[in-house]
Amino acid sequence: MADVRLEDIRLFLCDPRVQVRSSLRMALNDAGLRNANIWEGGELDAINDAVSDPNGPDIIICDVTANTDEACEIFHGIRHNELGTNPFVCIIAVAWSPKQPLVHKVVDSGANLLVAAPISPSVILDRIDSLVHNRKPFVVTTDYVGPDRRFQKDRPSDVKHIDVPNSLRDKALGKFDAAALKERIRATRESIDGQKIDRHAFQVAYLADMITQEFKNDTAENASNQLRDLRKVTAELKKKAAAMDALCTPLATVTEKLMTSKGDFKKKDIELLGQLSLAIRAAVKPGNAASSLARDISKTVIGAGAAR
Repeated sequence: MADVRLEDIRLFLCDPRVQVRSSLRMALNDAGLRNANIWEGGELDAINDAVSDPNGPDIIICDVTANTDEACEIFHGIRHNELGTNPFVCIIAVAWSPKQPLVHKVVDSGANLLVAAPISPSVILDRIDSLVHNRKPFVVTTDYVGPDRRFQKDRPSDVKHIDVPNSLRDKALGKFDAAALKERIRATRESIDGQKIDRHAFQVAYLADMITQEFKNDTAENASNQLRDLRKVTAELKKKAAAMDALCTPLATVTEKLMTSKGDFKKKDIELLGQLSLAIRAAVKPGNAASSLARDISKTVIGAGAAR
């Protein structure tokens, strides 16, 4: 870590054991971190307060052993820009004897690294160095924002790599500019939101196609999970793209009708499901006259509802 400067790095340590926090704090002080820049807390709620600070941490180290679900929910909220001011803060999760289910939860939450406890200062410093020099680029899918963990890097994929802002790297290498970081965070969040909208639109079309086939095959009972997923992704899309309301609202209505139909559905609902999903997919592609298409389909849905 010869080229890494630690004195300006802001670190938040969350661990229920006071003695663990104290010993790690002293070791990090000895390594160069300023005592004033090391925050700590024993409860997960303390992370919410830390990341909500305008000058929040550059790295979070959190023991997830006792409350894995709650910790991963917080990490997920940070990555999806639902919690805090910096969705790209570095996150190291710590767990005692991590089992496979815990590993999957941490990976799916968007944390950067998972370290097995007990942790030594040398391990933490080594992980900090790796996040400064070799942090993985982020990817965006329907329900994931975080480091690219695909093992088959040469496998064809339309998932784009994103070099996200890294305040830890900037401070460690003496290149930190608060105003520039704020602007990079804003621009990258905007780019990620655009990718989310695209992924949600793709998922809507994919699920609608599966549901349509089940209803056409008289196996509507098999579509319950897909309908629930469609309801969820439609709500997410509506939240992310207010301009898509003219399509998402009628799609949600049709989805609810199919969910409660118990097999006694109308062919028109299936047709509308397909039309709406295709319109949503078209609406996120540049150069499509999506607004007029949205108006036409919305009128169809309203008219069909009034006729019943």
